[in-house]
Amino acid sequence: MEFNKKLLIDFPVYQLEGKRVFVRADLNDPADSEGNLTGDMRIRAVLPTIGYLVNARAKVILASHFGRPKNREKEFSLRGVKKRFEELSSFRIHLAPDCQGEDVVKMSKELKNGEVLLLENLRFCPGETKNDPEYARFLASLGDIYVAEAFGACHREHASIASVPKIIPSMAGFLLAKEINTLNKLLHNPEQPLVVVAGGKKVSDKIKVIGNLIDKVDSICVGGGMSFAFLKAKGYEIGKSYVEDNMDNVAKDILGNNGKKILLPVDVMVAKELKSASESKVVNVDEIPPDWYGVDIGPKTIEMFKAQISKAKTIFWNGPLGIFEIPDFSYGTRIVGLYIALSSAITVSGGGDTAEAVRMMNLDQHFTHVSTGGGAALKFLEGDDLPGISALPERS
Repeated sequence: MEFNKKLLIDFPVYQLEGKRVFVRADLNDPADSEGNLTGDMRIRAVLPTIGYLVNARAKVILASHFGRPKNREKEFSLRGVKKRFEELSSFRIHLAPDCQGEDVVKMSKELKNGEVLLLENLRFCPGETKNDPEYARFLASLGDIYVAEAFGACHREHASIASVPKIIPSMAGFLLAKEINTLNKLLHNPEQPLVVVAGGKKVSDKIKVIGNLIDKVDSICVGGGMSFAFLKAKGYEIGKSYVEDNMDNVAKDILGNNGKKILLPVDVMVAKELKSASESKVVNVDEIPPDWYGVDIGPKTIEMFKAQISKAKTIFWNGPLGIFEIPDFSYGTRIVGLYIALSSAITVSGGGDTAEAVRMMNLDQHFTHVSTGGGAALKFLEGDDLPGISALPERS
């Protein structure tokens, strides 16, 4: 299925000079408690679009959210984002003191061709998350055209995502088009066999995705915390392993209809405590001690998943297969991630935790596509409409 929205690439490049282009990006990269960036995947992903507009001598108004501020805390300022932009590019970039008000308007009017004005965190203004029409009109007044690049926020009904593109001429940027085209192919026309590797903590986050893909996949390799809901549904003792309330019944329904396609761990690593250097061991899934935690998949499970990965033509990976943030419990995620990266299949990763795992292992260049969207990618694969996509006009 082709992405049938208006695209930046179709807009005459010679008409961009002097044009005020409002770019809604997702620059919400990980940061420490002081607001210093510890990752830059999303900034790097939008650089081609910003570079294209700067070279076309457009005036770029760049906007993003950053974290979840409650009262304009300084660690949620975009100062760290500006600094990383300047380290990665030669753009002349100015940081506005706010995301609303006369000073922002004044700076936007004084912006020169080929320069970038980065607005402060959009979530510093309550009107953003409330999708306030007045705030949307203010943001729209800053631009002559709107470029949607915030795939990771497209599932949110926020002013800059769902309303601004309805006010001024709008189109999808390079990154957004790539995200949608990749996920569209995965959803509607994947090269077979298609294998899904699903992990993470919650079954509830993946139920609709599994339901929407189950008829298209050859197998779903399930690991991580969500695997214990399925193991519990099959009657195994899972000790103190995490399971969402009532999710074992949901897992039982999924297994009942699609049991042959869903591959569950046959062995797991268990630990006495959820911390580094805790006593741990590998056991078969029917030997999990009652007072231990399941923390990773085991070596026999890794080999089972490897066999599926080796014959796949398309692989979609969502969710770590153990408690990845504790290095002692990250072997399954690391090894399976490496198998996926080195396979000859079309490889797509989706979800914030998965993208972080791929980045930490320096495997991002080995994947066909690492989605910048976590919740948005899952919503798209569930078959839901995304407000940030629906708001864009169709190609004529």
